[in-house]
Amino acid sequence: MKIVLTGGGTGGSVAPLLAIYQEIKKVETAEFLFIGGKGPFERELAEENDIPFQPVTSGKLRRYFDPRNFLAPFNVIAGFFQALIILKKWKPDIVLSAGSFIAVPVVWAAWFLRKPIVVHQQDILKGLANKLMTPFATKITVTFSESLKDFPHKKSIVTGNPVRESLLSGNRETARQIFSLKDELPVVLILGGGTGALALNKVVAESLPNILEFCQIIHIAGKGKNIFQDKNLKDAHRPNSVEEMLDDRKSVDYKKGKAERYHAHEFLDTDELMHAFNVADIVVTRAGLSTLSELAILKKPVIIVPLPGTHQEKNAKYFASKNAALILNQSILNTELFTNFVHELLQSKSQKIELSENISNIMNKNATEVIVGEIKNIIQNNESK
Repeated sequence: MKIVLTGGGTGGSVAPLLAIYQEIKKVETAEFLFIGGKGPFERELAEENDIPFQPVTSGKLRRYFDPRNFLAPFNVIAGFFQALIILKKWKPDIVLSAGSFIAVPVVWAAWFLRKPIVVHQQDILKGLANKLMTPFATKITVTFSESLKDFPHKKSIVTGNPVRESLLSGNRETARQIFSLKDELPVVLILGGGTGALALNKVVAESLPNILEFCQIIHIAGKGKNIFQDKNLKDAHRPNSVEEMLDDRKSVDYKKGKAERYHAHEFLDTDELMHAFNVADIVVTRAGLSTLSELAILKKPVIIVPLPGTHQEKNAKYFASKNAALILNQSILNTELFTNFVHELLQSKSQKIELSENISNIMNKNATEVIVGEIKNIIQNNESK
């Protein structure tokens, strides 16, 4: 069995593919190839999981004016021919995508070669990339039944969203050792996403003098996003370190020990992330479905700060409608609001329990197995033709 995984740009389109990869490797002898973009992000994730990697060119079609939109069609065409060469040489039995523009030329090339294709729709709202791939898909799997209306009925199925099993094996004591955490303080995990979230990172940095009074923080700021020196945050207060930030209080008693409560990282690998997930009392995150799915399986109370003007707002509203998460609107986000939200949730045991139970019930827990079953059926049916 030879399987091509394709996607990238952010961790959101890669995480479900890695979950499927891990599940298949447990029970089957299979070869995998990851076809992604020319940037480092998906290559590093593939290599971390020992999956051979091949890059292709791709163009992102932005839904607003941008000069790069004029080049996008040419990049997609170039990516199509690059993918065509890779697929003809490698001869996969099936191609799997979970969205992203990087996958579009690969899926088109797979269809041209008459290869079976599975496209997974994670988010509530159908993205443009999946719209472009839908006509060529053999099977479309969706996370939520609300998304079925956007796809052809005969080839679509509700499965839930695959979650990497490796993330479910974290240990609190190991986390305390890795991140040098204190036993007596609650832990807040803040996720800026694989590529970072500048607005969220800025609020976190400015909130440190207040928020470190009552908790300790593991902050994953994103690749290349040092929140203290990042040039994109030049309009914010930019100290050289958390110690300098705390110096604003001009109090030795205040500063003593507080800097040790803040643990900033640009990125965590899977072995580190699973322990951070496990030890977190609450999580602050964007509204990418991969991350929300992982937190749902782990039953974590969540505060969502969706990226404005994107599909994330729809995801966040869905979780909030099920009382499975709290939402903070970025347009009104400030240090006082952020600090109060975190403090109140940490203090409310009943609300944490309610959010934990509700987010757990929102997600199908055997999504990975269901999708792997569909993949096997498609390959078997294709071989019998």
